[in-house]
Amino acid sequence: MVQTAVQAGVDPMNEPSSIPAGYGAENGEDLSLGLGELDLTTEHLSLAGIEKDVEALADHEVLKAILDQGLDPREYGRRYEDELRQAELASIEDYIAEADTLIALHTDIKECDDILQGVEATLAHFQTDLGSISSEIRALQAESQSMNAKLRDRRALKESLEDFVGRVSLTPDLIHGIVQSDVQSEEFLSALQTLGRKLASAARDPDLQGTVALRDVAPELEKLRIKAVVKSRDFLFAKIWDFRRPRTNVQIKQPVLLRHKSLVAFLGEHAPDIFGEVRAAYIDKVSAKVLDLFRNYWAVIDRLEEKVLTEADTLGAAEAPSSGGVLSFFQRPAPAPAAAASAGGRADAFSLQDRALVLSHVEGPPLVLHAAEARGARFPYEVLFRSVNKLLMDTAAHEYLFCAEFWGDAGVYAALFAPVLAFVESSLAAALAELHDPIALLLMVRLNRECGLAMARRGNPALDGFYDRINLLLWPRLKVLMDAQLASVKAMPVDPGSTAVPIPAVHLLAERYAALTSALLLLQADLPEEPLESNTERLRYAVMNALLSLSRLLPSKRAGTVFLILNFGHIVGVLRGTAARGLPRTGSLSQQAMSQAASGGGQGGAGANPALHRTSSSHGAVDASQGLGASGAALLKEIEEGLHRCTSIYVDDMLGGALPELIAFVRRGEALASGLPEGQALPGCGPPEAAPLAQAFAGSWKQKAEAMCREVTQDFGSTHAARGVLQAVFTQLLMQYSRFLELMKKQGPAGLGVVRDAVTLPSVMYGLNALSR
Repeated sequence: MVQTAVQAGVDPMNEPSSIPAGYGAENGEDLSLGLGELDLTTEHLSLAGIEKDVEALADHEVLKAILDQGLDPREYGRRYEDELRQAELASIEDYIAEADTLIALHTDIKECDDILQGVEATLAHFQTDLGSISSEIRALQAESQSMNAKLRDRRALKESLEDFVGRVSLTPDLIHGIVQSDVQSEEFLSALQTLGRKLASAARDPDLQGTVALRDVAPELEKLRIKAVVKSRDFLFAKIWDFRRPRTNVQIKQPVLLRHKSLVAFLGEHAPDIFGEVRAAYIDKVSAKVLDLFRNYWAVIDRLEEKVLTEADTLGAAEAPSSGGVLSFFQRPAPAPAAAASAGGRADAFSLQDRALVLSHVEGPPLVLHAAEARGARFPYEVLFRSVNKLLMDTAAHEYLFCAEFWGDAGVYAALFAPVLAFVESSLAAALAELHDPIALLLMVRLNRECGLAMARRGNPALDGFYDRINLLLWPRLKVLMDAQLASVKAMPVDPGSTAVPIPAVHLLAERYAALTSALLLLQADLPEEPLESNTERLRYAVMNALLSLSRLLPSKRAGTVFLILNFGHIVGVLRGTAARGLPRTGSLSQQAMSQAASGGGQGGAGANPALHRTSSSHGAVDASQGLGASGAALLKEIEEGLHRCTSIYVDDMLGGALPELIAFVRRGEALASGLPEGQALPGCGPPEAAPLAQAFAGSWKQKAEAMCREVTQDFGSTHAARGVLQAVFTQLLMQYSRFLELMKKQGPAGLGVVRDAVTLPSVMYGLNALSR
């Protein structure tokens, strides 16, 4: 149809494009597509002005290519217009072919629109229903809150009423429990607690006071209170009076009371006067019971005490014969069998021995005194003191804890135990006035300190202040005894007209002093500030002076020197031996070692028994004097210096008598050699004068050494001092001979000739070593 229009000379672009009339009418269909702007058939196109555009675009490459082909642009344009019309017709055919599909799509869209309108209506209905439900929910919430508030109010009212009724009502169970049940039953104790709460509410609750209900039950409540007070009082008094029965163990009875401490709490709150009466009765009865216990214990202590030292037993006391005809240490009655069995030497009473073992048993059980008395046992006072302290610690700690829990007041314990502590302090003060043993007192000081530390470890303040008061009793008495020992030494008769001439041996004063001082220094070494330092120093000075005075009474200077060496050596040996052992750490001082200290020291000597110089394995290789403390180390040093001076005097005297020419030659030669050059002969001390001396020494040194050995043995016997002095003599002999040879070596060939002919120094050393063994 388009081609026909073109052939007819009609411009299709200028004609309306439409479907021929009647097309499809036979089917009764409306073929109008309603394409709107997409309908190309209805568009009127105009080519006016195209020539101007072509001229303007003459230089365009595409247009230039068309023109280069030699075609007429108009012809070329018409060709393209034909192609466009053909494309338009093809597109129209496509639209017509899809017309049914578009109609079906239009129908579906209308149906969907209807469905969506129905859904919209349903949702609107739902929205209306939800609004109605929300209003109903809000109404229900408001009603629920109102009901909850009413329920809370009713519950609060119910609780208040129940509490009020519970505080003012007296139930049959409560009345029966107070009136009918036994005091020891659980029913009574439970009823008593309930009654206590009701009484407390009636007395202190302002909401309850003044109410009609309380006025109605107040008389009955008071009757129940009185009944409970009477029954509680009678029960507690009965239990307290049981404490006074003979052979009653208070600590066994107290747990029964502890199970009924609610009775005391009830009386304390609702019957203060009765509470005070019961409290006073408990303090009176238990205090008397505990006081009787300690009185009986102390009475047996007086019978079991072993008198180690009496008032007459001092360092300066004279040795007197006993009734048995043997020398007694002190002028006192014969010791008890136990004491006599433990004695092993003349100074045993002043020595520590195994008495320090008591320090390792501070927490041990107290002595069962009646059993000890039955078997005839006797104990030094420090052992009895420890036993009393242990009994006091256990009793006081138990009573303090019981009073704090049962009475709720530590004042009950203080009132109860005050008479007991006063008795112990007064009894101890009286006993100390009769005690003359400084070692026992210092052991008691340490025991008192250890007991205080033991109570501190328990965290129990029951005996706070008590141990300080005991210290104030012990230290002054110890000072008095030390002053008495010092006075006895100063009062010793040391003039020829008042005492017998001593013999060169260890004096009783040195034995006693060594034993006592070593014990005191060891026991005070780790105490704060070493409180006996001044006392021990004054005592040392007095003893040294006394020994010097005694040495002057001997017939010769050498005998006096021997006397001092023996005594100083004994003191040094005992001090070093005691320091090496130290105090017991695990409950055992070596009794054998202590016996060696007494017996070996009793023999005297510059170094005393060798065992005393060996430290125990627990101390290692340390200075033995450190075990005596700073003051003990200083004291030991002073005595050792005195021993060294006396030994030097003895050695010089012996060598001066055995080798006077050799020693005089050496001294004179050394004095001359100090001003002359080496290699020059010394006038009067040259090789000619030295040769006879060297020859004489070579022929006689062995005999003289043996003679000196016999002389030392004669002076010192078989004591350890003999070996120490002999070694000092031989050492000095070797030094003098060595100096003699050195003088000769410095005087040229002649002097060297004398040295070659003389006996060699190693030969002399070997011979002296053989004699020393």
